[in-house]
Amino acid sequence: MNQKPVKQICLLFLFFSWFGYSQSIDNSNLRDFLKKHVSIEGFVNYEKLVRNKEDLQIIVDGFSKVTPNSSWSLNELKAYWINVYNINVLKLLSGYYPLKSIKYIDEPFKVEFINVNGIMVSLEYLETVIIKEMGDPRMYFALNNTCVSSPKLNRAPYIAESIDSELENSAKNFVNDTSKNYFSKTADEATLSPLFEWHSSEFIGDYELISFINKYSETKKISTTTKISYSSFDWNLNKENF
Repeated sequence: MNQKPVKQICLLFLFFSWFGYSQSIDNSNLRDFLKKHVSIEGFVNYEKLVRNKEDLQIIVDGFSKVTPNSSWSLNELKAYWINVYNINVLKLLSGYYPLKSIKYIDEPFKVEFINVNGIMVSLEYLETVIIKEMGDPRMYFALNNTCVSSPKLNRAPYIAESIDSELENSAKNFVNDTSKNYFSKTADEATLSPLFEWHSSEFIGDYELISFINKYSETKKISTTTKISYSSFDWNLNKENF
């Protein structure tokens, strides 16, 4: 019997249908940790990160003890899962650093090392099942996988009260980052980040790819006639000592 569908059903039931009490999340430790280890530009100081692995583990453990339930709003769920994803990426890297790229780890996005209420899940599971289930593609541009081509790592935790504006900013910043997306000034051509290609099935309805790009682009608009290609993804660590 294939255990993956069973596990998926059980987790989705747990995350979105559990009737339980509301649990407040104290993001103060995460906020302090990010400020100490992430620059304003979104670079991570991995040398400092490794030296403070115990503090990182305390934060990771804190998130694993919180169980999302039906009393949570969608905004609370969005903020929680983005923070869980980003802090666990740092947790994974801290156990292998020094290394040039997260790809030097064997199947880093498939390893089930994230403890969620006693169930071990992977980064891939968080992204392609839990986060996808929320139906908000803006979330993908708040997820940082440590790489040069990934979205910028926010220096502060995402919080429910301002998650919508934070996701708007994340999407806007990513679309207008010329190192990620290029819009020709002389031709009807655009070279987009492969993130758009990888998640193409989710840009439907209000988030259809062209309308999504045009909503956030501050330079050039695209249309159905625009020749769209996708760049390669730079998996090298986005790091800096500061």
